[in-house]
Amino acid sequence: MALLVDGRELLARSLGALGARFATGREAGAMGPVLSWLKGREGVKVISPLGDIAGAFMACANTYYEHFPAVVLTSTPAEAANALAGLGTAWADKIPVAIISARPGKRAVVDMPGYTQRRSFSPFTKWSTTVEGWEEIPAALGQAYREATGGCHGPVHVEVVEGALEEARELSPEQLENVVRKGLGSLETPVTEGDPELVRKALRMLAEAERPLVISGGGVVHAEAWEEMDRLVRALRIPASTSMAGEGTVYGDNPYYIGGPSYVGGESFHRAVRRADVVLVVGAALGGLEGFGQPPLWNPDIRFIQVDIDPVNICLNIPVEVPILGDARAVLLQMLSMAEEGEVKPNPAHREWLEHLLAVKRRWRSRVEKEADASWPVIHQGYLARTVKEQSLPGTFFVIDGGNTALWAAMFCLDHRPKTALFPAGMGTLGSGIPVAMGIRAADPERPLVVMQGDGSFLYNVQELENARRLGMDFVVVIFNDGCWNMIKGAQDLFFGARRVGSELGDIDYAAVARGFGCYGRRIVKAGEIAPALREAREAGGPAVLDVVCDPDTFPETLASFALGEFAGVPINPLRALGIPKMKLDRRLVNRAKYALNVILDKDLE
Repeated sequence: MALLVDGRELLARSLGALGARFATGREAGAMGPVLSWLKGREGVKVISPLGDIAGAFMACANTYYEHFPAVVLTSTPAEAANALAGLGTAWADKIPVAIISARPGKRAVVDMPGYTQRRSFSPFTKWSTTVEGWEEIPAALGQAYREATGGCHGPVHVEVVEGALEEARELSPEQLENVVRKGLGSLETPVTEGDPELVRKALRMLAEAERPLVISGGGVVHAEAWEEMDRLVRALRIPASTSMAGEGTVYGDNPYYIGGPSYVGGESFHRAVRRADVVLVVGAALGGLEGFGQPPLWNPDIRFIQVDIDPVNICLNIPVEVPILGDARAVLLQMLSMAEEGEVKPNPAHREWLEHLLAVKRRWRSRVEKEADASWPVIHQGYLARTVKEQSLPGTFFVIDGGNTALWAAMFCLDHRPKTALFPAGMGTLGSGIPVAMGIRAADPERPLVVMQGDGSFLYNVQELENARRLGMDFVVVIFNDGCWNMIKGAQDLFFGARRVGSELGDIDYAAVARGFGCYGRRIVKAGEIAPALREAREAGGPAVLDVVCDPDTFPETLASFALGEFAGVPINPLRALGIPKMKLDRRLVNRAKYALNVILDKDLE
């Protein structure tokens, strides 16, 4: 029996044959039938976001968790443009999301002569193509999948013209299956090993160094090579930390883990990068969250070894002495083989270097933990983050969204295990929290899930609370409500004498907003209310919001080191902070002064 198959159905069947597990978009317009077909297919989750911006964030999170490309479908140029924030996040974090957009024909309501969506998407995609004919659809999707998951992962874009979607052909079921299968082609992607001589040279450099260090990045996550990385660090017996994107790739119980990720690891991270002489960087492009791998936070004389699958990342921001082009897991296996077979032996002299960094870590953690207590008149953000972690169920996945909120969560909530938290590290994209939670929940309906979110970032996609409620999703959103953009306000207070511009948000009752969407919402103003409110929120079912009023004059110590890197060369005077109205000379200010001096002067102030 012959089937009349138009381009939309061919597109949907091709996605099904690829093994698509998750898709977002609206069940209307040019791509509506594609989503409807996928929605009826077993094993595929489909969410129609209330706001187009949210859909791409859902796809990013689902792709990260499932380790398989999710699909964003857009029917209009406006929908496509709204996906750019999430697509940019996928690009920065090397997440292989696929966006498929319909290009309106000449009789579209809005005429945009000369415009193609590929022009907008090209800066944020690894690969892009335009499909103009019915028969091109499967081949374009197959190539998109290979491009997204081969080599350095990244988002891809397929633009399908209206005529190709509307065109229909008659085929038997066997002919249709053959068109799809042959068009997609093989989905295998090659794995690249590193040059053995360079790998051997790198290990010898590490062994002969006086103060070696390992930095593990997001490439190790994408290669699912955290076990190999953790084993290598133990085999070489040298200190290790991670980038923000690489969090969890060196386990927290590893005796050589000095803390992290990045500068949220505090003084031990800074001491390590200030004094290290040889640094092995695996799958990490050192950016602002890592101080760019450059002075003033890094030793200018470091000899870098860099492992990366993408030649573009080699020597990005850092001078590399030993560049190893290859897949992170493949290269780590090569290193492990040499180390475990005794070709390169650990250097006992590194023990003193390690003990020094661990002592710095213990001293800094002790100071941070003592400050983050329940004694403050207004809730301390560190105490809030620590209490959330202590009260969360075992195995809780943390979604982190915000500026300073991300720093507090990174200091107190991480398990330092693979795939236990997600933060858009590459762009630091605000507003991703609730959509990311929905993408994770679609992949794993049972895992306990908590969103740690700033008050400003909460407002970006708050409408998706109602969507999550209708879909029966449950997670807890903890809002650090300090009434301001605290990272901006903190910098304005510290360096510009509290001359604040656009950094204050005012008093908004976010719990009432949540209740307006039919969700659980509770405002918290006392430290003792946090623990019972968390239990109540979990038991409420559905999305639950805890609006926790925090101290606007408390900011994390690590903001100071971030500012040192980001404001390098800007004439600033930290003494202006002493003139801030109502600024109290309490232990918060003293602790931040100690931190800044320890980082700048490379000292050990208790």
